[in-house]
Amino acid sequence: MYSSRLVHSAVLCVVLAGAVTACGSSKGTSSQAAAPGSASQSGSNLSALSASQVLDQAKAAMGSLSSMHAKGYVTTDSDKITLDLSAGKNKDCTGTVSSASDGSMQIIHTSAGTWMKPDATFLQNIASHENSKAGAAAVQLFQGRWLTGGQDDPDLQSMAAMCDLMANMADDDSKQTGATKGSATTVNGTPALTVQVSDDSGPSTVYVATQGQPYLLRMENKGSDGGSVDFSDFNKPLNIQAPPADQVIDFSVFQQKVKASV
Repeated sequence: MYSSRLVHSAVLCVVLAGAVTACGSSKGTSSQAAAPGSASQSGSNLSALSASQVLDQAKAAMGSLSSMHAKGYVTTDSDKITLDLSAGKNKDCTGTVSSASDGSMQIIHTSAGTWMKPDATFLQNIASHENSKAGAAAVQLFQGRWLTGGQDDPDLQSMAAMCDLMANMADDDSKQTGATKGSATTVNGTPALTVQVSDDSGPSTVYVATQGQPYLLRMENKGSDGGSVDFSDFNKPLNIQAPPADQVIDFSVFQQKVKASV
């Protein structure tokens, strides 16, 4: 079920951006690349920097963002989880997270609350935790509705945590063991430099923009629970609205109706 898998993959920032923040905390010459409070260098200047310094620059650039878009996948517990999320530093977000086995869910989060719209497969899964016979009834009653107030439920908590995407970009407890500069390439049409990284999450490849600011454009993790995520729409204004009230049901009401279903 999502609750166990997404607890692991909610760091998807996440699964993947850990390598950037890990290298950002490395010691030695990397600290000279971006002193606290200093502006990130232009991506076009990265060729003269070491691998760790390039990652320091990427960390600084990503840390200065107000918003971004993340799209990709992570493989965990033999399941492929995909995400397509726009997120802001204030944790506002909107998008979809899905799994082939567990279904998908749309999510909206603003300062006013959190709303989640499960598809039929996901509804059946969460309903079965309340009442093993209620799956079909839950789909009939609630498909197309947004649930609110359920972000602390074990089945939904990890899903809501995906809106911490931006905040997680700045947090890391990975242990980086090495970084090596790779070749020049492009990511979705933007020139980039690859950096090979090894840390406690496995070998990864970081793609850093060499045009404009040195943003993280892609992160690929080759570990057993690896994946690939592209980042884009840097600082693009977010206009996230709560769903219409007549399409929303409180999660406590959902639980009550499911428990009473045959």
